[in-house]
Amino acid sequence: MIITNIRRLMRKSSKLCDGVQPARLTISNVQGAVTVCIGVLVLLALCANFGLFNLRFHGQSVEEILEQRIKHLETTCKNLDNGGHKNIQPAFYLHSKNHSLLYCLVFKAGTSSWFYNFNSWAGYTEYEIMHVDNLLMARQFYPKQNRVSLMNSMDHSFSFIIVRHPFERLISAFEDRLVSMRNPYYSRMSRSIYKRYHPTGSGAISFRDFVQYIIDDVAYNNSTLALDIHWCPINNLCTPCLARYDLIIKLETYARDVEVLIKHTGLQGKIKPVHINHARKEATEILIQKYFSQITDKQMDALYSIYEMDFMLFGYSAEKYFRIPKASN
Repeated sequence: MIITNIRRLMRKSSKLCDGVQPARLTISNVQGAVTVCIGVLVLLALCANFGLFNLRFHGQSVEEILEQRIKHLETTCKNLDNGGHKNIQPAFYLHSKNHSLLYCLVFKAGTSSWFYNFNSWAGYTEYEIMHVDNLLMARQFYPKQNRVSLMNSMDHSFSFIIVRHPFERLISAFEDRLVSMRNPYYSRMSRSIYKRYHPTGSGAISFRDFVQYIIDDVAYNNSTLALDIHWCPINNLCTPCLARYDLIIKLETYARDVEVLIKHTGLQGKIKPVHINHARKEATEILIQKYFSQITDKQMDALYSIYEMDFMLFGYSAEKYFRIPKASN
């Protein structure tokens, strides 16, 4: 897509600068730099004084930020032909009629916490919630609605979605599903993916294997729709351009955003605001460097194309991921 092509050009131009020696530092150079900096500051002050730009990075209320997320989604959807979807997907919604609350499941983006809430309201015990398939339990109490019924529920309930940076979500899915070996189904998948790319080898799946598996899966099906729900794009799971959301919660500001949800729904004391998550051995920034340095520039371009719609719809950036030095082919 256009943005992907622009990024390719930016990286190519930066590579042309590799090996160029910086100018020798002299008093004259320093004086020139200071003069330029002063000139820039004066120009910025004049622009601000005459109202040529009006950026508010600070001082915004939480309500204003959340409202901007909804407006950004609406505007982007109009520019992207509703994200390429024609029909809403009911399979990933939970509707609690007793609480007038409608939630779309984005796996690897806070679902454990909200399965806890919904299944607690359904009367399941703490042990059941922690040890039984949560979606299976939830569906027994919150049956899947048809499209007409779902759209009607959106009009009469408080609806929300929880999103996450697409590549952080991907890292979480890789670690929790394919590396941990906690789930028999994903343990078999992990070994199968490894064998696909290392038919004579003996070892564990790498992030590079995982990324290539996603790329090959999309190429084989000529679509992202068949991807596993834990790394399928949010645009496919919750068709956000066709839904009506009252609130977009971001995992990056989860606790703050949930407080707003509680305030608007009047569900104080009924919602567990704590984010339930499996403890990680390494910090997110370390994992980002560790994993995205394993893949090639070609894989990075293909991976971004797969999740580009999610980046655009929810206002995320992949710039720091592109800046990470990539592996050779």
